[in-house]
Amino acid sequence: MATYILLTSETFVKEVTSISDNLAGKYLRPAIRKAQDVNLRGILGDTLLAKLKALVEQHGSNVPAGPYKDLIDRCQYFLAFTAVVDVAHKVTFKIANAGVVKTPDENVQVVDLPDMASTQAYYQAEADSAALDLQNFLLNNRSDYPELTQGDCHRIHSNLYSAATCGIFLGGPRGKRLPNV
Repeated sequence: MATYILLTSETFVKEVTSISDNLAGKYLRPAIRKAQDVNLRGILGDTLLAKLKALVEQHGSNVPAGPYKDLIDRCQYFLAFTAVVDVAHKVTFKIANAGVVKTPDENVQVVDLPDMASTQAYYQAEADSAALDLQNFLLNNRSDYPELTQGDCHRIHSNLYSAATCGIFLGGPRGKRLPNV
């Protein structure tokens, strides 16, 4: 099986977040991959993400200095925080033949669902902040990235009005009442 190219490392994610150094890569690598292939792809687009992956595949962690190296560096925190949001649920609950189970160690107490949701919300807010910074960087430096299409720039610009993550479309400004409704 071919090696999958990741733009960040497990080590970096563990260094900048509060996750344990002994968290198994079996849980963290898929979370990083999802953060990259789903969330980051939504910001960068397919072509620019493919270009960054090709550079990392070619040069490893020693991508030459320049606009693409700057972009890879700016993606690090977004990928780390987004991966932690995903991995928190994966390590708390596991699907087995018995269904969804929690497997606490005899010396470890698993947090309840509201506390886990609070932790996820914290890291999601951090990821949203990193996404906003990344989107602004891309728009301010779009001439450095020919892979960034006009459509990608329009999508990024539109998203800047509400860069925070939300599970549903709220349909516009909150707290506003329409007349006669």
